[in-house]
Amino acid sequence: MVKYTNEQRLQILKIYYRNLESVAATLRALTPIFGHNSCPSRQAVTSLVKKFESTYSLCDVAVPVRLRVGRSVENIAAVETSVANDPNQSIPRPSQELGMAKPTLWLILRKDRTLHPYN
Repeated sequence: MVKYTNEQRLQILKIYYRNLESVAATLRALTPIFGHNSCPSRQAVTSLVKKFESTYSLCDVAVPVRLRVGRSVENIAAVETSVANDPNQSIPRPSQELGMAKPTLWLILRKDRTLHPYN
């Protein structure tokens, strides 16, 4: 899908409302402006109008970012107590007991506890 600038979105919305909210008339008016190959589709115009009428904003809604909670303070503390209880235990067992992924446990041991294998 083509990303339109805020000015282009505003222009599309102005033409849409100027043409009495007709998508077909809007597309006919946009063809000379954008060109035949880069003119927005019917679905693009409709979704832009729906988004504008629900948020009153021209900008795209921010994409939610996945929170990385693997190395949280709580998980680091849990790993520290687990290692203090049994320092010779391999990674799969505490990983299963603490309910965290093995790579996360490994990262906590390497970066936060500065423990290295075979030392």
